[in-house]
Amino acid sequence: MLVDGDLVTRKLFGHIQHGGDYQVETVDYCEDALTVLQRRPFDVDVVLVLSLNAPWKTWPSLSSPTRVIGSKSAILFLKQMRALHSPVPVIVVSQLAQAKEEVLANGALAFIPNPFDVRELDRLVALALSARRGPPVEG
Repeated sequence: MLVDGDLVTRKLFGHIQHGGDYQVETVDYCEDALTVLQRRPFDVDVVLVLSLNAPWKTWPSLSSPTRVIGSKSAILFLKQMRALHSPVPVIVVSQLAQAKEEVLANGALAFIPNPFDVRELDRLVALALSARRGPPVEG
């Protein structure tokens, strides 16, 4: 699933011929992604690709007043995911390389600089899916 506020990016992402055999779903707001994830069983294979600046319709209430702008959008989303105890891996995409450490420290599986190489994204998605499925069982 891709979370990005830009319609053109969502359309392009949905039409990219990814190397993996998986379905691509896109949403424009962080709340929409959280809603979809809450409705799905956690045993469903899902990897979330999150734009660093993915928009919120309204900012979730925080324990202390915080002004959330720019890269803080992704950080807030990752914190909301943790609060849900969601095992869904998140890959963050951004042009701001300096945000890498913060998103990884807040639970992102990976950070990809934008513009990104589709093959690298596919590799990370496949890695995330295989980690969720566990090692192959020999029988």
